[in-house]
Amino acid sequence: MNIKKDNEEPQGKQKHKFSLSGLIYHNSFVLACSFVVALIGWFVIASNSDLNRIRVINDVPVTITLSAQAEAEGLRVFNTSYATVDIEVSGSSMITSSLSADDFEVTAALNPASTKLTGNTTQKINAPVRVAKRNTPTDYEIVGISPEEISLEFDRYKETTLTIETEIAFTAGTGFFPGTPVLSEEKINIKGPESAVNKVRRAVVSYSVETPLREDDVRTWPVTLYDQDNQEITDPAALYLERDLDSVQVTLPVSPKKTVPLKVTTAHEPASFSSSRITVTPENIDLTGAAEVLGGITEIRLDQVIDFAELNLDQRTMNYTMEIPVPAGTRNITSTGTNTVSQATVTVNLNGYRKTAVTVPESNVQLINTPAGNLTAELTTRMLEVTVAGPEAQINRITGDSVTVQADLSNVGTMTGSVDVPATVVITGTAGEACWVLGNYTITVTIRSAENQTAVPRSNGAAPPSD
Repeated sequence: MNIKKDNEEPQGKQKHKFSLSGLIYHNSFVLACSFVVALIGWFVIASNSDLNRIRVINDVPVTITLSAQAEAEGLRVFNTSYATVDIEVSGSSMITSSLSADDFEVTAALNPASTKLTGNTTQKINAPVRVAKRNTPTDYEIVGISPEEISLEFDRYKETTLTIETEIAFTAGTGFFPGTPVLSEEKINIKGPESAVNKVRRAVVSYSVETPLREDDVRTWPVTLYDQDNQEITDPAALYLERDLDSVQVTLPVSPKKTVPLKVTTAHEPASFSSSRITVTPENIDLTGAAEVLGGITEIRLDQVIDFAELNLDQRTMNYTMEIPVPAGTRNITSTGTNTVSQATVTVNLNGYRKTAVTVPESNVQLINTPAGNLTAELTTRMLEVTVAGPEAQINRITGDSVTVQADLSNVGTMTGSVDVPATVVITGTAGEACWVLGNYTITVTIRSAENQTAVPRSNGAAPPSD
């Protein structure tokens, strides 16, 4: 017989009862309680520490100011030991967490006790760093700054301008001429501390081109600074120097060249006078220019004319200094050392030549282009003494009969009376090939109208007084 106990329930109908002790020891309940307690504790701690929280704002820029005395002396700060500082602030995290470098004004003042500068180098001074709040909430404190002072390097400010020099070596190929290098900029501006600017004495573009050039070449080269001892300033930035350019474009001009002879123009030169007796120094000059211009030039004729009628036979040689004309579109590149040859010396060798005087008879004096109409012309000068020059052997045999005189009356017009007319004197025959006439001559001619003919006495000298 089966007997059921009272405290047993039928199978399948058993109930669960709530137990507090079981809940305390349950893992999920313990985890939840720990989270709540931690959260409450964090709020409590955070609320208790809001008033003294420390925060560092890094890299706040420092502004350099000048005292009135420093400004009056023209001083300027060229370098600082620190350009930024770190600021420590204390206050509510709600405020300090929003702060940045823009919320602060940091300054250091240049205020030297003396502005007496040596002029040899920049000066240094230590300046305290000062921090001020900008327009931000004030319920926080600035509790520290690092560094608290900085070193200022200062000097007077100076600017200077130098002409850029060229020390460029290059050559041109055969038949070409290397011109003067042309810089894209002729001057350089330098500024910085007075002591550093005073050290700079020269600005130079220096380079050497090994390959001969046959056309213009354009290159870019650096500009180098040199000090008073002609030593290169290798690091201008270390001296706080600034300049408006570091390099320039350099054009190396190359143009064709041509050698042409110098020629002399003469007047009244006898045919047999040897060309070797007339020398030109230099004999040639070098020209440069466009190829098409040079192609049309075969010689350069000196401007001054050597008139044999004006030679002084009392001298064995006569020297003339003449300017050398340069054809348009070309340049004279003949030089001696650094100087361009711009003049030529012409020498006429008269050794072995002498002069003598001969009298030209009336029969050898001719009037040409006499007046037309009722005017007549008659010689007043019946004989003319002229001076002739030539080789000594020829001059000894020459006489007045070898000389003819022509007076051209084409410019007389309708005037009447006694007129002096320029005369052309010529040596005839073989003597004229080696000899020539010295000086200029006139003869006197009397012009009359046909209605008023009067006798005119003959004379051997100058014309009588005019009517």
